[in-house]
Amino acid sequence: MENEQFSAEALNQNYLILKEIVENGLNQAFSAENLREAKGILIEVQQQFKGLKLFREAREELYNRLQLAFQIINQKIDDEKLDFELETLANYEDLKPRVEKTVGTVDQQHDSREIWAKLIDLQSLIKSKKLKREQREELLKLLQDAFTLIKLKRDDEQRIFEKEAVTTYGKLKTMVDEGLKLAEETHEYKETREFLKKIQSEFKGAKMISEQREELYSRLQTAFDVLGKRLDDFFHNKKKNWETKMNFTVSRFEADIFEMQQAIIKEKEDLEELLDQMDILETSGKNAIGKLALQSRIGSLKRSIEQKTNQIFELQTNHDELKARLE
Repeated sequence: MENEQFSAEALNQNYLILKEIVENGLNQAFSAENLREAKGILIEVQQQFKGLKLFREAREELYNRLQLAFQIINQKIDDEKLDFELETLANYEDLKPRVEKTVGTVDQQHDSREIWAKLIDLQSLIKSKKLKREQREELLKLLQDAFTLIKLKRDDEQRIFEKEAVTTYGKLKTMVDEGLKLAEETHEYKETREFLKKIQSEFKGAKMISEQREELYSRLQTAFDVLGKRLDDFFHNKKKNWETKMNFTVSRFEADIFEMQQAIIKEKEDLEELLDQMDILETSGKNAIGKLALQSRIGSLKRSIEQKTNQIFELQTNHDELKARLE
């Protein structure tokens, strides 16, 4: 009798212990942050049944409560899976036509920066939406192919540009050489100044490599300086009138304005290259330090362009005032 009483008490004690474990487990499971975690908690509780002696009715009571909890959690998991399936399908069916339409315009777009920006926006959108892995990979692959095509087009455009630059450089070099010779030797100051201004105008819109543009423009500026010094000597020695000097000053204003404009063109080209590098860096999603460095260089170029633009405005104002006085 004592052994039977002890066994009953032990079984009741096991029941109370397991009941507390089940209740705590159910509370934790139904308050868990996600369903996977909840199911894991129930599985851990289930492990507690193994090897623990209980009255059959007590075991069935606790086990049934646990199984009911499993059914509820599993149903929620199934519902969540269905919601995910429906949402990913809707997102995929929305995104794929947009991606295909944008990618299909790559060949027709003349502004590669504009289409590049659209692709970047789509890429970010795809990454932010719920999609199955294979759906996301398919859409991103379409975008990556488009990025590659744009890069190839840019390479082709660069080759064409370099070919045109060789021709342009040869033409302008001949003119600059002649202008510098005239600035050093001729006494036809006005005609020479007009010729130098004509050469200067040829730089506008001319396709050249930056180093070639800088080389020729530096020599052209030397011609202006040489002619200016010769004119200064001429004015000093011959005591020419104020009007002649002021005409040359007007020309110097124009030369300085043009020099500023050329500097802005170069800085804008450099800015364009940095922005392209930033696009590529953002596409890769890596190298945060490199991105910060690029952002700093981009900001510096933008400030320099703004400063030169203000200087051009000031020079143009002085030029216009002096021109009005001359007239």
